[in-house]
Amino acid sequence: MWIIKNANVFDGVDGQLMKNAAIVMEGEKILDILPECKAMFEDCEVLDAQGQYVTPGFIDCHLHMLSDEIPDKERQLNDHSAGGVIFDNIDAFIAYRGADKARQVLHAGFTTAVDGGGTDFIDVALKDAIKMGYIEGPDYYICGKQITAWPSHFRGMSVEAHGPWGMRQAVRQMVFWGVDQVKIEMCAPLRTLGRSMGKSAFTLEEVRAAVDEAHSAHLLVSVHARSPQSIKDSLLGGVDLITHGTGMDDECIDLMLKTEAYLLPTLASPPREPSQLLKDNKSRRVVELLAEQGKVHWEGIRRAYQAGVKMVLSTDAGGVGVLHGEIPQEFLRMKEIGMSNLECLRAGTSEAARAMRLEGIGRIAKGYRADLCILEENPLEKLETVLDVKHVVKAGKLVK
Repeated sequence: MWIIKNANVFDGVDGQLMKNAAIVMEGEKILDILPECKAMFEDCEVLDAQGQYVTPGFIDCHLHMLSDEIPDKERQLNDHSAGGVIFDNIDAFIAYRGADKARQVLHAGFTTAVDGGGTDFIDVALKDAIKMGYIEGPDYYICGKQITAWPSHFRGMSVEAHGPWGMRQAVRQMVFWGVDQVKIEMCAPLRTLGRSMGKSAFTLEEVRAAVDEAHSAHLLVSVHARSPQSIKDSLLGGVDLITHGTGMDDECIDLMLKTEAYLLPTLASPPREPSQLLKDNKSRRVVELLAEQGKVHWEGIRRAYQAGVKMVLSTDAGGVGVLHGEIPQEFLRMKEIGMSNLECLRAGTSEAARAMRLEGIGRIAKGYRADLCILEENPLEKLETVLDVKHVVKAGKLVK
């Protein structure tokens, strides 16, 4: 048993802090929370928070742990020749890089992460390595490969399927690999110049077949949707999660409310304004496309929020210049669309757990897992404090 004392606790739900509290932990679980606690706690390990602020561990509902679209050129691994020829052992490089990204995500305060598409099932191995303690990382939930109607925009990320039985076969293949979700790419990716994002990749019959197969295995279905038509067709097909949701119109919003699906808005993908990193590494045509789509994306997400669409924190880290170690910035982007500090924090803790149907995390409460972040200032008053997590506890162990 060990204890964090002298802490001001945000429990993941309530807008009122528990002042000067002690959090008692045993094994992986929270045993008790004692507000206004003055006990001395002898004969056990104690961390004195000295009035700092404790929140539940953060949850990223959509990232790509194995992707690195804009790599740090100073840390670029030797996975291809000077002429761009990919070496046969590139997957080994991706695995090692993924291990480093997992550590970055955890140390940023994210004790849980959901991957929207890996590379050649390396995510399966990475999940196992984290679970078995070989490497540091968040609780890691995976979808294996995305189900697509065409080659994926990232190498090794897709399995192509055609027709309802092809969709069922693809889902069954993912089930074999032990995935936690099924991901469907419902339209062309954002940065694919010259290809229409407007058309849905799959028919309603195909989507419904995939959803039926996934739900029979008790798996959520998430879709990559970058156009109004792809959003509508996905929702009519019965999916659970809309990822990105670019181009959200009134009909989309009405369907989101009717179906009670969650939106994973990935507000850095595309960003409202292209970052300097994107400008330095992408062609002018791509930067212009991102700038154009960013305005459309943000306006649609803002309107969806105002209408009451449920949405949770999701970063798309690994793509579009979103760096894994900087994912807490998504909290601030959610505030920019009009969310209160409390709503932003819930979107990355308790509401995220609810959206992903993950029990026993996302809150600080008796019996919940001891996944915690310690912050210097009150995030309900100063949200920017999430950018500098002082300590991280995962499953009852101090990992930072």
